[in-house]
Parts: sequence; C-alpha cells; structure tokens
Amino acid sequence: MRNLILFFGMVVFMYLYSYILGGESSMVMVYMFLFSPLVSIILISPLRKRIITSVDVPAYEVEKGGVVRVNVRLENKSFMPIPFINIEFTQPVNFRLSGTYNHITSLGPFEKKVVTMEYTAKSRGVGEVGVSGIWLKDYINIFRIPLSINDDEEKVTGEVTVLPRLVSLKPTSSILLGSSESFKQEDSDTANMNLFSWNGEPGYEFREYMPGDSLHKVHWKLSARNETLMVRKDEGGGLSKKRLFLDSYIKPVQKKQDIKTFYQILFGFSPKNKEKNFSNMEDDILMLEEKTLEALIAVANTSVKTGSEVELWLYENEDWNKYGITDSKTINDIQYRLASYKFSNISNLDSSKRLPLNEIAEDEGKSRYLKGTQSMVFTGNLDNALYKAVESFADYGVIVDVVSIKSVSSGKVNNEEKIANLRGDSWVLGTDEDISEVFS
Repeated sequence: MRNLILFFGMVVFMYLYSYILGGESSMVMVYMFLFSPLVSIILISPLRKRIITSVDVPAYEVEKGGVVRVNVRLENKSFMPIPFINIEFTQPVNFRLSGTYNHITSLGPFEKKVVTMEYTAKSRGVGEVGVSGIWLKDYINIFRIPLSINDDEEKVTGEVTVLPRLVSLKPTSSILLGSSESFKQEDSDTANMNLFSWNGEPGYEFREYMPGDSLHKVHWKLSARNETLMVRKDEGGGLSKKRLFLDSYIKPVQKKQDIKTFYQILFGFSPKNKEKNFSNMEDDILMLEEKTLEALIAVANTSVKTGSEVELWLYENEDWNKYGITDSKTINDIQYRLASYKFSNISNLDSSKRLPLNEIAEDEGKSRYLKGTQSMVFTGNLDNALYKAVESFADYGVIVDVVSIKSVSSGKVNNEEKIANLRGDSWVLGTDEDISEVFS
C-alpha cells in the first residue's frame, strides 16, 4: 500500500511537471508511467503457477540456546526472471531470528534456491516457528500475489518446545555433598525424637575407591571429608536421597501504568524510556526463572548419575506434588514439565505454600525413609516468608540448604542477611554466572 501511494504521488508530480513544461513527449512518458503497474501485474501473474514452494518445518524439542532451522525451497520453472519473492517468517517471543523476519529474494530463469532462517531458543516454553506467508511481487514492487505453499496440504509452521538447559556438574561439586550441619546430624549417635529423624548410616564399613567400583557405592560426603573417594562394602542400607524444592514465588513486574505515573511525577522520563524500563524488568524476571530451573535440573541430573535417589517437589495448581527422578528419561520428563511451569507472583504466599512441610510430614509418615536425605530449595526470591519456611524445617530436625538466584541489574540477592543466618549451606548464583563454576 505504501509503495502504491508513493507511485501515484510520483504520477501526479510528473503530470504537473509535464503540464507546466508542455510537449507531447512529456505526456507520453506520464501515460507510460501511469500504465506501468498494469503492465507489470499482467507480466507477473502467469508466473504464479510456475513457482514451486515448500517449507521444511521442525516439530521437536530443543534446549535453551539450541538452534532450529526452517528451510524454504523455491523453484522457478519458467524462463522469466522473478525479481521479488517476499517470505515472511513467524516471530515467536522465546526465539531469536538469525535475520529479518521479512525476507526478500529473487529467482533467475529455471533457478532453484533454499532460504534458511535459524531460530535460536532464548527462553523456555512453546514457540511456533515457520512461515506465515510467501508472496510474488511484480517488477516495480507495488503489488504482491500470495503463492501456494506445500500444495496447500502440509503445515508451514510447527511448534517447538524449548526445554530448560541441562548443565553438567562434577560428581565432587560442593553442592552435591550436603551441608556441614547435615554431616553433624548424620554423625550423631543420639536419635532425634522429632518428626524427622537423622540417624546416619550405622553398620556400614568403608574402603578406598578402586578402579571398577560402581559410582553407586561411593559415599560422597565421607569422600569429601577424607579427601579421597570412599565406597561402601555393604549396600544393604540403600542409596542416599536428595529432596529438592522449587520455590514458586517470583516478585511480580510492576504494571506499565504504575511505572508511567511514577516516573512522570518524579522524573518526567519520556515514554520511550518508560517502556524500556518495563521491558528490562520483564527480562530480569525471566532470567531469574530460567536460572532457577537450570540450577535445579543440574543438581537433580548429576545426583541421579552418581546414584542418589532424587525427590522433586513442585507447587502446581495450588497444591504440592512430588516427582521421583531415577534416570535420564525422568530427567527429560521433568524438563518438559518445567518448560511450561508457571511461577506465582502472589506476594502474600504463606510459608506453607513456599515449602511443603506438612505434605512431607504426611508422606514420610508412610515411608519412614529418612537416612541420608539432603533437602535443598531453589529460589529467585529469598524473602521473610521463605526464610521462615526453611527455619520451620530446622525445628523438626531437617536442615534445608538454599540456592538463591540474583539478577544482574540488582547486583545482590534479596535479604542477604537472612542467608548468613541460615543453619544449612547456601549458594548465591547470578543470572549471568556459570552454574558449574559456582557449584564446583
């Protein structure tokens, strides 16, 4: 439409120019220019059926940072050159395109061409990748005619699920060894009479690791203290257990109107800056969520590989759900579940909704499997409610280690003084930091 308006503007200008100068040759040029769009569309229309188009659409999952490719295949079966073919690619919010979404190319006589667009996954979720339309444009680039794609039978877009990234940790990473407070409780000869009991692993005998020994038999905590790998002689007591919690609360983004009013009154910032500020706040929240999930999955995955039983607790649909993780398949299942996990922005979530103390009390009352259990919470917001929830576990004899994620813009994690007072160990991880380096 813009090109058409510009064209008629030029026609009017040339007509006025010719009228002022006079002369038949000038008027002939005006008429030729005026009828050129009609001639152009007449010449290009028959070529519509001589152009074969097809789109290779991916439909699978990819981890964050992965790349999927959409290939558009074009073939000109005529002897006429095709000056303009307009390809419009989809723009999913959780993918970054390698080029402009509105791509223009050309085809020579009997030429074949493949146009490739790379989609890089930048955040978890489901994104639609592919082509929203392909058009043939006339020789003077005014009109466009839609081309049929894949014979109008196959889909030209596909849904790709972006999974949280799976980061590998070293089996000797400090975060896998448990807190020093847990060691004290496991080494204690006195049974804890509270609801949760830490009795250690009596009856085991240990020796140094030898080539060929299964990693399942390695006692990682004892190995860390002795600074050499130690394995169990007797496996009768079972493997160690890890209980992981995902804190569902992420501090909400302030509404646009609130930001607008605030900055208008105090600073008089321009609308452009206000929109940019809001966008940065959204990005910070997204990065906090992404890093929290990546840290959790990294610990779960490496724990399973080293022979630990992993129990994951997620707050979903206003209820706590427990998931057992035992192998690579269940890790992949959890990646899928977390790809669409929705964090809560309800600021008044009480401690019972931040950690599942009551649910675990009921569950453990059935199994009574408490030996070697390490509890850990992953959070993007260590506020007072979560601190109280962690401390309530300690009142029952269970020490909860804390992994806190901090945003780059804030430069610090919420309530750093609370971290110093935690009974268990704590790790602070920046959204721009390498998980394997911080947890080493």
